[in-house]
Amino acid sequence: MSPSAVRRGSLLLLIGLVFLTGCLPYSCRREGNDALYPGDSLSRRVAQRTPADTLDSLWGSTGTEAHPLRHPRTVRFVEGGALAVSDVERNSLFCFDPAGGMERELGGQGFDTPYLIGARSDTLVVFNAGTNRIDVVADARRLPERSVTYERPAPETLVYMLATDTTMYAKVVGQDTESFVARLNEEGAPVARAPLAGPYWRYAGFLRAWGDTLTSLSGFRPVVDLLPADFADGATPDSLALVGFDSPMLERSYAFGQGDATEAPLLTPAAAPAGDSLFVLNLRPGWVHIDVYNRRGQLQRRLVEPHDEGSPNFYPLDLDVRRSRDGYVFAVTVRSPEPRLEVFQWRPK
Repeated sequence: MSPSAVRRGSLLLLIGLVFLTGCLPYSCRREGNDALYPGDSLSRRVAQRTPADTLDSLWGSTGTEAHPLRHPRTVRFVEGGALAVSDVERNSLFCFDPAGGMERELGGQGFDTPYLIGARSDTLVVFNAGTNRIDVVADARRLPERSVTYERPAPETLVYMLATDTTMYAKVVGQDTESFVARLNEEGAPVARAPLAGPYWRYAGFLRAWGDTLTSLSGFRPVVDLLPADFADGATPDSLALVGFDSPMLERSYAFGQGDATEAPLLTPAAAPAGDSLFVLNLRPGWVHIDVYNRRGQLQRRLVEPHDEGSPNFYPLDLDVRRSRDGYVFAVTVRSPEPRLEVFQWRPK
């Protein structure tokens, strides 16, 4: 990789981290303002009366001494319950078996700030944010003949991508450019665009497929935007409020909306659907907290990792979920205090 490519990739990564980090729940000081949006006040009351279940830890891994995780950015379950993790510092993919053993690290294949955007059976789809290249990975190698490029509208825009079994999508978010979701053809060219109206920061977040619905996540407000998977050009997304979402930073979110805070607080970095449920990673200072919502955006359960006290350095990044024989299994990537992959189980009562 050339020095200019390294600098470009590092800049894109820095921009993405600054934008997605925003103001962490435990790093933003409250300023004596306890005001909330009416919807957030209602959600807090709903959360207080919603049952909480305990997440059972199955295993965790930091990689191996020879192949340590450094910045595990995205995670996806693959065929048979195995796990793939992209590391944007090592520019590689890690593969773990269902029991937690690290099978291999796929490095030296030209990845540049890789994000996992899809898993098709035993095939992975990767978006390289540093070079805007979409890769297909199979049999432990990148298939360069199947790589395509997505043309970023402007260098400073953020791009979130998704690859389903049949279609690719891109969400583009930028302060000085139009924000939109695009449906792409096999060459990475847009065939339909759905504009995203309103402040650009409101749309920062991953894309996910929830059945036949394209789901656009928001890290800074408890809401998701929904589009049909085959949406037409000019389509308008439907917004779904997550009723029951509670966070220590909702007051700060209100203050930002009123112009009394300089940064929007990050409330949730990721979410993952399974069946009729959407599992939302709710940032808390020191432990994994996952909220379960139904199709109407109503909170059903709160899932909490056992913990004694918080940690000001705890920072989870991504979440994936799969059905098990008697419940659900979750994979969570954690950046600090130690880069690692955590796997939990929930057996609904």
